[in-house]
Formats: sequence, C-alpha cells, structure tokens
Amino acid sequence: MRRLEAWLFAPGDPRRLAVVRIGLCGALAVRLATGPYAELASQPAALFRPISFLRLLERMPPRGLVVAVQALALAGAVLAAAGLWTRVALPLAWAAALPLVAMTSSLGKVVHNDVLLLLCLVPLLPAPAGAAWSQDARRRSRRAPPDPAPAYGWPVRTAMVVVAGAYFFSGLAKLLHAGPGWVTSGNLRWVLYASSDQQPVPNPYALFVADRPVLAHLLAATTLAVELGFPLVLWRPRLAWLFLPAAVALHAGIWLAMRLDYSAMAATALLVVVDWPSVLHAPASRGQPTAGPEGSGEPQGPGGFGGPQGGPPMGRAPVDREGSGEPQGPGGFGGPQGGPPMGRAPVDRGRGGEPETTGRAGKERSR
Repeated sequence: MRRLEAWLFAPGDPRRLAVVRIGLCGALAVRLATGPYAELASQPAALFRPISFLRLLERMPPRGLVVAVQALALAGAVLAAAGLWTRVALPLAWAAALPLVAMTSSLGKVVHNDVLLLLCLVPLLPAPAGAAWSQDARRRSRRAPPDPAPAYGWPVRTAMVVVAGAYFFSGLAKLLHAGPGWVTSGNLRWVLYASSDQQPVPNPYALFVADRPVLAHLLAATTLAVELGFPLVLWRPRLAWLFLPAAVALHAGIWLAMRLDYSAMAATALLVVVDWPSVLHAPASRGQPTAGPEGSGEPQGPGGFGGPQGGPPMGRAPVDREGSGEPQGPGGFGGPQGGPPMGRAPVDRGRGGEPETTGRAGKERSR
C-alpha cells in the first residue's frame, strides 16, 4: 500500500498535467459541439428510460434548457482548454456536460462513449491544472513552468488508473457473463452478422471477419487479452507502446465493422497514458540530457554546462576552446593558476601562428 501511495503522490511534471487538461477539454468540446442533445430533448415521454439521477425527471429536459446547458458546457470546455479561469471553467464544463451525457443513456440502452472522458476529468477538478501552458500562467507573468510537485502528479496518475480500470473491467465483464465461450463460441461472429444486418448496406468488414471462424476466435482472444492486460502499463510504462496501439486498433475495428464511435475513449487513453512532454523532447533526452556549448553534446548543469553552476563536466578538466584543445587549470590554461600545461613549455603563438618556445632558441629567433 505504501508503494502505491508513493507512486500515486510522487512529484509530477506540470506540463504533462497541462497536456491532459488541454487534450481532454478539447475532446470534450468536440463531443459537446457534435452531440445529439437537442434532438434527444424532443423524444416522446414514452421513450424516456432514465438511469441514475435523471430518474428525478418524468421526461427529457426541455429543448431550450438543453441548448442553454450545452452552450454553457461548450464555453467552459473551450476556456478550460485554453487555461483561462481554469479553476472555474473546468468544473463548470464538467458539471454542465454530465446531464447531457446522461441523456444519451436514457433511451433504454447504456451508452458509455463519453463516460471514460468524464471520469478522467474528475481528478483535474481540484488540481492546479492551469499552472502551465495556460492563459492563467501568462496573466501571472509566469513564463517557465513551475517545478515538479505531487500536486501535478497525482491527478494524471489517478486518471491513468481510471483508464486501466475501464479496459480491465470491460474484459472482466466478458468473462463473468460469458466465460471462455466469449472466445471459443460463435458469439463474436453472430454479433458481427447482426450488426451488418442492421446497417443500410451489408458491412464488408463485419462479414469478412464473421465468415472466417478462426479469425473471429483470434480477434476475440486478442480483445480479451488487451482489456485484461491493460493495467500492466501502470507497472511497466513501456508496455503502453504495446497496449495503446492495440486498444486504438480495437476501437477502429469496432467502428469499421459496427459503426460504433468510441473515438473519445481511444483519445482519452492516448492523452492520459502517454507522457507527451517526454515524447516531444525525446531527441534531447537520448544519451545526454542537454547539449553543451558549441555543439559539444556535453550534459549541462544549472549554470549551463556539465558541472555544477556552470563548471566543467564533472570529473574532467576544463578545455581551452580557443583552438589549442588543451585541458585548462583554474586560471584558464593547462597548469595551475594560469601556468603552462604541466610538463610542457609555454607556447608563443604571436608570430605567424608558428609555435615558438620561450627558451634560448626562441629568443635567438625573436632577435
């Protein structure tokens, strides 16, 4: 339990929290702008089959009220994505979007296309999501993102747990309700046949899989493995590059074969699980953290060079960059206090660039 708590509340990058805020709020704005909420408000009362808190109503909310709430939620999502008045805009957008999304599940069938998106936004509601890459930060004249802190880490990691749980419990439900037969029987084939029959034109993708039993069993087993194994990305983050493409391919296949749109779920998983700031800065982080001066490729310290406070790379003497390439001492040359390189006479480069010693031979030539 302590290890889980240490992982959950470890310091996090405020830029990653900003990416999650921008991405999720942007996705929410798109879903709100394209949702069928005004049409749902016109449904007859006989078709109203509410779930959860909408059971307090006798029918769908009035169309005028739905349009007003939709506009309010959309404005809040756009402001939150831009990071303007984030502390108010984000909770407002979430609270206004909740009853709209509940309307889509009030016609006798639970529609969970946007559920994961709303759940992953919950940890961001009390978090300082506008601390970086936001208009709020610009208004506070904060150009550089703040230092990593637990306040920026736990919201993202909590959202990651929610994403992993969504896939895991989807797979677990298949096992609890159908057991191994979900893979070994013709369940997936008949689902695809039925879906194709319900579409205006027979779906070639659904029929291609359904007509091949071995392929249908293989896809069913792969789906179950992806969903049940998704929580492994929390333990081994590198496995995300295996499970995320598989999950996106799963949602794309569902859309092609059954015309069910789970793009919001796929986008949420990509935005939350991937550490996008690290991915975008991957070239600089490979091998050495930051390039040193004049393209040397040396890692830099706080002062801009490899050592502490702008000193030389640790464990290495400073280098004369005026062309000699000789190691320098504290005084700027190779020997101590600016003296010549140890064990070697100083070099005179003042005449024609040719090295001259300062001994007797050099004096003879200088005359």
